[in-house]
Amino acid sequence: MDYKLTIIEVAEEVARALIKISAHDGTARLSLPLLYPGGSSVAVEISKLRDSCLVTDAGVARREAALLGGERTFLRIAKGVAERFGVRFDQNMIFEFEVSSDDLVVVVAAIGNAAKTAVEETAMYLAVVHHADYRASLWNRLEVIHGKTKVQRSIQLRGSSDKWEFDAAVKRGDRLSIFEIVVPNANAVNSAVTKFLDIRDLGKQAPRRVAVLTDKDSTPHLPVLARTAKWLPIDASDDAFRKAA
Repeated sequence: MDYKLTIIEVAEEVARALIKISAHDGTARLSLPLLYPGGSSVAVEISKLRDSCLVTDAGVARREAALLGGERTFLRIAKGVAERFGVRFDQNMIFEFEVSSDDLVVVVAAIGNAAKTAVEETAMYLAVVHHADYRASLWNRLEVIHGKTKVQRSIQLRGSSDKWEFDAAVKRGDRLSIFEIVVPNANAVNSAVTKFLDIRDLGKQAPRRVAVLTDKDSTPHLPVLARTAKWLPIDASDDAFRKAA
C-alpha cells in the first residue's frame, strides 16, 4: 500500500480489499469481512428480480455447520437467529426477498451476520455437548486407573491471580495433578493456556497440569499449550495417564 495516499484513499483501498465481488448468471456474490468458525469467509449473494432483489447466504451457513457435524443443530438454531436479525430461514438458506435498493446495505449486513452467528452458535452447542461426553469419559478413565477415592470430578483451584475450574484432579499422596479437556478450537486452547499459566505461577507448590486433547492433529497453538502443561491425546494408554499424574 502506498502511504503517500491520503487517509481517505488508504481507507478506500482497505475497503476494497475487505469486500470481494464476483458475478455469475445475474447473481453478484459479496465476500464479507466476516469469518465462519472454520475460517472461511462469509458471503452473501444478490440476485436481481423485476423491481427488487433477492439476498441470500446461498445455503453456505448450513454447509459450514454440516462440516462441523452440526447440521441438525443448525436447523434448530438458524430460524431463531434469522428472526433476531430481521431476515428469514427456509431450512436451507438465510434470505430476504423483495429487497429495495435503499435497503440492500442493511439486509446484506443482516444476512451476513445471521449466517455467521447461526454457525457460531451451532459450534458452541457442539463444543458443550462434546466436552460433556469427553469429560465423562475422562472421569471413568482416571477412576479405573487410580481408583475413585483419588479422583475428583471437577475442581476449583486458585492460581496466582484468580480461581479456575478444571475437569478433573488426581491426588496421590501430597501430589495433585489437574486435568483439562481441550477441544481443537482456538478459544478452548486460549482458555486452557490462561488457566494453566495462572496455576503455574504458584511456583513450587503448583500442581501438575495435564491437557487432554480430543484431536491432537487439529489442535491450534499446540506449542504454546505445551509450554504451560503436559498434553495427552484422549486415547492415550492407561500407562500414559498413570505417568501424567
